[in-house]
Amino acid sequence: MITIAKLEKNFNSLNKFNLVFASFFFSLMTLCVKNIDKRIPIYELVLFRSLISLIITLFIIKLKNINPWGKNRPLLILRGVLGTLALVCIFYSIRNMPLSISTVIQYTYPIFISIFAGIFINEKITRNIIFAIIFGWIGILVILNPSQLSNIDVEIENFSISLAFLGAICTALAYVTVKKLSFTEDVYVIIEYFPLISFITLLPIVLVNWVTPNWSELVWILGIGLFTQLGQTFLTIGLKNLPASEASIINYLQVLFGSIWGILFFKEIININFLLGASLVLLGTFISTTKIRKKI
Repeated sequence: MITIAKLEKNFNSLNKFNLVFASFFFSLMTLCVKNIDKRIPIYELVLFRSLISLIITLFIIKLKNINPWGKNRPLLILRGVLGTLALVCIFYSIRNMPLSISTVIQYTYPIFISIFAGIFINEKITRNIIFAIIFGWIGILVILNPSQLSNIDVEIENFSISLAFLGAICTALAYVTVKKLSFTEDVYVIIEYFPLISFITLLPIVLVNWVTPNWSELVWILGIGLFTQLGQTFLTIGLKNLPASEASIINYLQVLFGSIWGILFFKEIININFLLGASLVLLGTFISTTKIRKKI
């Protein structure tokens, strides 16, 4: 009989492959979000996602017979708040931007991790970080410049771009909290606080502005919950066993997956400018992670 403990042992043995699986499942989550009609509000999607994840996680916590409230509750709550903000921003950008572009912007978060390391834990911002920021932002400008967007017949509102970057910032902060929590908290307690905080904060908003999904939308919503839960599980286990910097590099595979889904399902155009810009962002990520490899 396969127990939770045996499954966790098997997951831990996967090492870097945990993060490959996380990237794949998160990319499937974005595919589900993109396929849902815009009549369903973003905060309702996040609430459904949180409810599904919370039910699954609480079931696992009960099987493991552990304290669901954890030890470092303030940091656990902060992780939940940051995750909720990030998810709302990410869902909005996925819905209102090409999937490939929104994914690239989301994956500027390793550069933000390096910046926050200098701000919050008094690390010196080295030349590597400065170069990483320069390369990363040049890459983003190459992708988002009006000429490039007109070449692929895409119009993106500044508000959508701003929320996409806010999602990346919140993701970076959430990564730091998850890494710190992984030293003292059970994996599923860390995962639990994310949907718990999301559900508590978004429920009043959803009840006031409720839109009933149809059966087709419910299938995609279930996909969001399932794939996000799988992604969160593999991600949290991966972060526990690898440096956050190394993890962020592997997670960049989601850009590849997102671009593939964009081409296959939404007929998005990937041209040389996008490839150049995405490569510069990835280069910035590699450079920035050398700064925090031994710090977080």
